[in-house]
Amino acid sequence: METKEYFAELKGIEVDNFHPEFHTYVTAYIRARSPQLYMEVASRFKTVEREIHAQYECDDGNQF
Repeated sequence: METKEYFAELKGIEVDNFHPEFHTYVTAYIRARSPQLYMEVASRFKTVEREIHAQYECDDGNQF
């Protein structure tokens, strides 16, 4: 998942109305039941992590 797609998908997560702990639960669930998928997602996240943080910083700077 590219950074742009990530931010587009976040909008859908916000309207799910799940407790924030749900996302931790999903992580644990996938890690336990599909370790290969978990490692793929973790690896991909490491690739885009800086872009994600940079976008948040940029968004914070634009709020003032």
